[in-house]
Amino acid sequence: MRVISVCLLFSCLFSSNLLGTGTTGKITGTITDAKTGEKLIGVNVTIEGQPIGGSTNVDGYYVILNVQPGSFKVRASYIGYAPLVVENVRVSIDQTTVVDFSMTEAAISAQEVVVIATRPVVQRDVSASRATLNTSEVENLPVISVASIVGLQAGIQGLSVRGGTSDQLAFQVNGFTLRDERDNTPYTGIALTSIQEYQIQTGGFNAEYGNVRSGLVNAVTKEG
Repeated sequence: MRVISVCLLFSCLFSSNLLGTGTTGKITGTITDAKTGEKLIGVNVTIEGQPIGGSTNVDGYYVILNVQPGSFKVRASYIGYAPLVVENVRVSIDQTTVVDFSMTEAAISAQEVVVIATRPVVQRDVSASRATLNTSEVENLPVISVASIVGLQAGIQGLSVRGGTSDQLAFQVNGFTLRDERDNTPYTGIALTSIQEYQIQTGGFNAEYGNVRSGLVNAVTKEG
């Protein structure tokens, strides 16, 4: 019985690690004093509406892991400084979003400062050929199915990526690969309204996705 319990424990831990693969992103950054440029230690950083957050270390650096894809408001608060909120912070699957704060000293009753985030033209942590679409972007497309969304991307015709057949395409939902085990064709019958973000890759796949030959469609569903 003890051997079986240990095996079940390792199985659960391994499964939980797989579920986090390719479904979340992270937010990192550095927080400094706006006047002196000094790194601030122990600043609380939270995502509004989410039960996760972080705090800065001795180098003024913070990291928030396992963030679901979407757009958020990130708030930094520190005693003796005016709270600072950055809006429209976009988090994508398997990517790192950098949000730096420059906080200003103020009285305890000072109102918070709101800043609108801007996305960099070049994502430094992206080495693959990929396209990322969120819910609002999909709503503006002339599509009725997941296959239609995939077919609109460059280098793809239907479910054929770079000349490969559909059985060479991997389709994942929340970290699980959906395919017919008989011929390896993907199951794409997922409701468009249930998806939070799509990520379509046509090259440069990471080892975490296994033996992907042609392309990868990675979808994360909405919560609730």
